[in-house]
Amino acid sequence: MLALPFAAHAEARRFDVPAQAAAMSIPQFARQAGLQILVAEPLTRGVRTGAVTGSLEADKALGMLLEGSGLQVASQDGTVVTLGATGASRFPASEAAGTSSQADEAVDVETFVVTGTALQNLQAIASRRRSLTVVDSLTQDDTGDLADQSLAEALSRVPAVSTMQVLYGEQESQYVAVRGITPDLNYVSVDGIGMISVANGGAGQRRVDLALIPSQAAQTTEVFKTFTADQESGAIGGVINIVPYSAFGSGRDKFYIDAFVNYVTDNDVPGGNSLGGYKDSPWSGGVKSLWTGRFGADEQFGLVLSGAYQQRSYDDVKRNPNGRTYYTATGAITTPDQSNWNGYDPAPQAMVDYEFTSYIKTYGGSAMFEFRPSSQWYSSLMLYDYKQTEDQTNNVFTLRAFAGITNQTQHTGTLKVPDVRTGFNYDRFENESRGAIFRSRYDLDEVTYLEFRAGYNTNTFYDLEYANAYQYKPAGLSINYDMSGDSAAFSLAGAEGMLDPGNYSLLTATDTLTRAKGEASEVRFDVTRNFDSSSLGFGYKAGVGARKFEVDRDLEQTVYTTNKSKLTGYEHVDPGYVPWMWGYPVLWVDYERFRQDVLPGLPVTQAASASASQAADYRYGETISYAYVSGLYAMERTRFIGGLRLDVADYSADVPMSVGGIYQAARTRYDGDYKHLLPSFNIAHDFSDNLRLKAGYSRTLGRPAPEDIAQAETRNDASFTITRGNPDLKPRRSDNYDVTLEYYFNGSKGLASVGLFSKAIKDDIYELKEEQLIDGILYTISTPMNANESKMRGIEVQYINNAIPGLPGLLKDKVGVSLNATRTWGEMDYLVDGKTLHVDRLLYQRNWMANAAVFYKLPGDGEARLGYNWGAGYYDGIGASPWLHRGPEGRGQMDATLRYRVGGDWIVKLQAKNILNENLYLGYGEDLMFRRAEMKKGRSFFINIIYRP
Repeated sequence: MLALPFAAHAEARRFDVPAQAAAMSIPQFARQAGLQILVAEPLTRGVRTGAVTGSLEADKALGMLLEGSGLQVASQDGTVVTLGATGASRFPASEAAGTSSQADEAVDVETFVVTGTALQNLQAIASRRRSLTVVDSLTQDDTGDLADQSLAEALSRVPAVSTMQVLYGEQESQYVAVRGITPDLNYVSVDGIGMISVANGGAGQRRVDLALIPSQAAQTTEVFKTFTADQESGAIGGVINIVPYSAFGSGRDKFYIDAFVNYVTDNDVPGGNSLGGYKDSPWSGGVKSLWTGRFGADEQFGLVLSGAYQQRSYDDVKRNPNGRTYYTATGAITTPDQSNWNGYDPAPQAMVDYEFTSYIKTYGGSAMFEFRPSSQWYSSLMLYDYKQTEDQTNNVFTLRAFAGITNQTQHTGTLKVPDVRTGFNYDRFENESRGAIFRSRYDLDEVTYLEFRAGYNTNTFYDLEYANAYQYKPAGLSINYDMSGDSAAFSLAGAEGMLDPGNYSLLTATDTLTRAKGEASEVRFDVTRNFDSSSLGFGYKAGVGARKFEVDRDLEQTVYTTNKSKLTGYEHVDPGYVPWMWGYPVLWVDYERFRQDVLPGLPVTQAASASASQAADYRYGETISYAYVSGLYAMERTRFIGGLRLDVADYSADVPMSVGGIYQAARTRYDGDYKHLLPSFNIAHDFSDNLRLKAGYSRTLGRPAPEDIAQAETRNDASFTITRGNPDLKPRRSDNYDVTLEYYFNGSKGLASVGLFSKAIKDDIYELKEEQLIDGILYTISTPMNANESKMRGIEVQYINNAIPGLPGLLKDKVGVSLNATRTWGEMDYLVDGKTLHVDRLLYQRNWMANAAVFYKLPGDGEARLGYNWGAGYYDGIGASPWLHRGPEGRGQMDATLRYRVGGDWIVKLQAKNILNENLYLGYGEDLMFRRAEMKKGRSFFINIIYRP
């Protein structure tokens, strides 16, 4: 089997392949096309192919190469083409290759067709091989699948890429970090046009919520880890580009429809107290589909349609031993850096039980119209709209404000519990992303082309929240805690009154409506001459562009004056239910009855409502203009790329004004700008046809998040957090160094690579975490600050082999593996009260990331796959002291997939996720040495029925 680099593009490329033996011409053609071709080696024996010269589209050039050879295209999917003998393929060569082919005799030779994980691996290898910089790709398999439900989950399989999610509310949100760099410092684009997102509570952050993007939305997703001057400069981790399907880039018309059902094992939280559309069932499902087609007299028009719908209900249980207090030998409160600390484990200040029920719908689609009147001109217009709605109910039961430590030992102690609360929170989240992208390319000659892109996208966020809380002040309740295990254990004494609704009085009631909208528009014009992986001699690429975006958030909060009425008659108790890791039954609020009977009689606290409604509002606008030039000098084995990019940014922010702690309708305006000239240099050297060295240097920026500049102050009484903005933030500046060695083997079905990278980040931005005792409980206050300097270095290794050699019998040529691991080291210096503090990692940096997958090829395009993903813990907040650091602990997940073709056009796929039932744990302190919370995740199972003619 010959396996060669292959990539399908609608645009023309330059070819110079003489008529010669197929065993020589096909590899040469594939390298010049930048594509991947598979052909059984016996079919090339004694076969000669025709000459291909000039500027041609890849499919027409391939037709010229194969004409009269007895070979033709048997199948084509994305960037992989399989050749077979004339008469043995599904489509005649005149259709699959876009030209005529003679077939005087039919040769009955079996053709090896690549599907599933093997197909994805081949395309990942091809992407690496045709790129002159370090770029990894994630490509759909032949059924339009990525073995994951969202693009964010799928990207976590890529080397040095990890996902993270919001840990309070919005459980569906997922963000991607590259090489341990925060998601806010990665740039996400669709076909080269940047996306905007305000999904995280309506926050103006630069991270993009990829949970909203279904897995089949992109044919390929590229992750650029080294940078050139033509790429967005506001990225330190990586540039993620979502490449849509093209009717001209994947062979003939393509169609599939995939319907699935999903079962979750954890459905323990009673759903009878849930609002919205929540369905108390472990079953859910959805459907997704894709169709591509060409039409017109000369097939000059193309159309790509895709759509998806998914709904699911799920539960999440989170137990949170909140806060931690250090004591002296006499029971006085202290800190662990003081000499009077008794050396015992810190004692909790509260125990919180969160019981989430959620009902989510994700739906939307895209349409792309393409026009290719000649081989010189190509244009496309893509429209997309994806929306997610979530009804989330959170029943919260809290033991809080612990005091009066007694009987303390190294791990245990007793505390009084003077405050017990039961609260209800309901959120109706709506998150929608829409956009339009126009692209046009015109080839002036064989090596020169002009390209114009224009795009507009918007993201809207809506959250309607209902919340209330009742309070019980027990006289004789105490908690006995035990910190000797990984998770805190506790028992209660005097808990008899906790389930008596007559003991609880109404404490708070609020309604909150948050609306946020982000809009971005961008235009760019580029000219390219002799600048691709097959070029020789001098080449260049230059361009100009501008991107403008604006973020607005408006919050309306109604604060009610409570009447201290009792919970009696408005309680909800589910008989026999005891929360996970809690050990005692809990009392909830029947909010529907409360809202019907109690809330209408409560007066509104006008002053507090007005101030709260203004506090979280802001507007942020930004215009970024840029111009760049890159030069290429390419020899037979060595290519140099050098470039400069001028980046000019102007921004303004309108921030609520506070007078005496009360926020007013008036706004304070902040204006700023910055300008940077950013160099880059890359080199690629081929020691042989299969061994390549890549090295690069670049300077890039990390722009402050709009909310970091514009936000006044927001308080969240569910998560006990307060966030503030900082209008004096400066952008980060990062010097990035990379060197990677790549070895291709096993007929390009295998890749082994090792890469080293280093980043020196000046004026890094971190969230300073401080604690303040408010109403008997510690609130964590977060303020963004510029650090002195941060450093990151790491190593990433990757091994892919689609057919492990030397295996006997049924395993021969049927077992493949994909392995990758990344180790990072980071350090950051930051200021607190004029003192420089040091921490040995960056925000969101995982010290270790690893993936392992093994697959076995079954008959009938079938496959069995087992994969495991691991990510070490990371800080999502840096404290003013080491014991205030916090973040998720390390976690792994094992998944499995089994697919089999049950008929000519039908495929059945079975999937299992989180087979080992690994939960999510949150920690605090240096190296997250203490456990702060536990979240139960459970297992998920999927059955997919796919129709793919």
